[in-house]
Amino acid sequence: MKYFTYLAMSVMILAVVLLFFIKKPNGQPWLSTSVIHSESAEIKNEMVALSSGALDSITSAITTAANFETETPKPIYKWQDEQGQWHFSDVPNKNGKSEVVKLNPADINVVVAEDTAILSGSAKSAVKPFPQRAPAIYNSESINKLFEDAEKAKKRIEQRSKEVESFSGF
Repeated sequence: MKYFTYLAMSVMILAVVLLFFIKKPNGQPWLSTSVIHSESAEIKNEMVALSSGALDSITSAITTAANFETETPKPIYKWQDEQGQWHFSDVPNKNGKSEVVKLNPADINVVVAEDTAILSGSAKSAVKPFPQRAPAIYNSESINKLFEDAEKAKKRIEQRSKEVESFSGF
């Protein structure tokens, strides 16, 4: 098996080397260093274009998220009806007095609604609620904190690498 592997590798190497010497009908070799160089330059340019396009899309997403934060929120109104039930809406009550509610986005918690039908006995099977996910809010403060944490981690890794190098000197 070992010799077969050596033989197969040798045949493959020989085939690639022969492509440099075997000529096409027009007299040019099938493979040349200039062809390899031009193809690799094209691939490099495509990769740079793709990576810069990805960077542009990430930058625009962050800018969009930052602009989303700076938009003025619509006011939220609350009022109480005749039965004592409180109502919250983005439009004021047509039939009475409404108060404007000031909300702090940091105080808002989004929770998964649970099926309460099981309490009344009408549920056919106990269904587990969806797992709670982290809110998908991208703000400049959290992004800046992420970059700061990454810098701290990088410095710590560099510090530990220096410590390891100093110990290996013994």
